[in-house]
Amino acid sequence: MISRYAFPLLLAGLATQAACAAPLYQWMDTAGHVTYSSFPPPAGTRARTVEIPPQPSAEETRQAAGRAKRMQEQASELEARRREQEAREAEEARLRAMQFPPAPIVIEKPVYVPQPIYYRPVRMPHRRHPDRPPRHRPR
Repeated sequence: MISRYAFPLLLAGLATQAACAAPLYQWMDTAGHVTYSSFPPPAGTRARTVEIPPQPSAEETRQAAGRAKRMQEQASELEARRREQEAREAEEARLRAMQFPPAPIVIEKPVYVPQPIYYRPVRMPHRRHPDRPPRHRPR
């Protein structure tokens, strides 16, 4: 038994094919804008029909997919080669650096770094009250 949606879907598919087969027009309106439409332009307007290229056949689609797959494989192979080459170059550079130690750094002028200075807190002597005699502390 055919579904109740089969007939409307069939009609929609046929309408889509008809819409795709309709000619496409291009013209410039009075404001200077380029307009594309499937409907003919207004009378007195110079328009041109845009040719729509046909869709590729199934064989052309398969060939394009095969080419894309081969190109992807080739790109992956080239990427792997590039990474191997970079790893080899990095290892060679590391070995060269180990063979020849870097030259010592010679400082022409001495560098003086200021050192912090500790100042003792200032203590004021005890002031005696003029009316009291001085205290004697045992020593």
